[in-house]
Amino acid sequence: MKLGAYIIRRLLLLIPVLLGVSVFIFTLTRVGGDPAAAYIHEKMTDDQIARIYEKFHLNDPIYVQYWYWLDGILHGDWGYSKTARAPVTTAIARYLPATFELTLISIIIAVSVGIGLGTISAVRRNKPVDHATRIMALSGVSLPIFWLGLMLQLVFYSRLRWFPAGGRYDELLYLSQGSITKYTGFWTLDTLLNGNLTLFADALWHLILPAITLSFGTIAIITRIMRSSMLEVLGQEYVKTARSKGLPEKVVIKKHARKNALIPTTTVVGLSFGGLLGGAVLTETIFQWPGMGQWSTRAIITNDWASILGFVLVTAIIYVIANLVVDILYAFLDPRVRLG
Repeated sequence: MKLGAYIIRRLLLLIPVLLGVSVFIFTLTRVGGDPAAAYIHEKMTDDQIARIYEKFHLNDPIYVQYWYWLDGILHGDWGYSKTARAPVTTAIARYLPATFELTLISIIIAVSVGIGLGTISAVRRNKPVDHATRIMALSGVSLPIFWLGLMLQLVFYSRLRWFPAGGRYDELLYLSQGSITKYTGFWTLDTLLNGNLTLFADALWHLILPAITLSFGTIAIITRIMRSSMLEVLGQEYVKTARSKGLPEKVVIKKHARKNALIPTTTVVGLSFGGLLGGAVLTETIFQWPGMGQWSTRAIITNDWASILGFVLVTAIIYVIANLVVDILYAFLDPRVRLG
């Protein structure tokens, strides 16, 4: 099967997956509480409350409610977010770029550091650098993300004053620089597109601590997977043959060993991206990052079911797309997968 046909088949398989996810999360929201609570307040009369139930079909059986909800989703009506005081689609457009930017920077850090450390650790097995890497990896999977974030704030903000405590940018600096055009919602990219390097540096400065906090656990996982995979590959006959031909060790590692060792690591990276997106809830709360995590947290506290449904659905879609990208990378790294 050619790569194009493989990708089309994988895209078609996304439809039943997303339908299954939507049924699951919709059922959970109906079991968890009354969805009409988002629209009712204490000053409403009984007639007004009854009209809300009628408008949103909340007196109908759950499968009928699901059908109306799915029809609204397909036509762009995702409901009203009481938390954001705006339609859910508007709230998602407002908060998603901040979360996506943070998650993207975090996964770039995790992949770059994790693959590098895992490779070095495997090549220098049982040497001091290998022991140090294993201790770091163990720490990464053991430390709670909220504790790490608070400790980074304590050291680098409260004591050293090297980094800001939170937020996406310095508001006083932003006002002094004048307004910028928001093309994408990605603060780093928009500042670059506006040619404002001062605000770009400020955006990176605000990104460092939350990105390190969010990526630390994933660095540890990728490092361990990469180390194990590299050790297995380095013992293969074709690697020994490459060495016996007199190829430099760097060529053997980079061209013959690391590419094959990346195959299992790629799977972990795809799964980690979805995990980071969900894990951003804690990081955004600690660093006052105005993204989907903060929005969903407020929605959960106030039983804002329309917002919760929107958040979970968007997260599921991104998670599924990330896994599709992983499958495509799989097919690129190992052509035998295209036939599967």
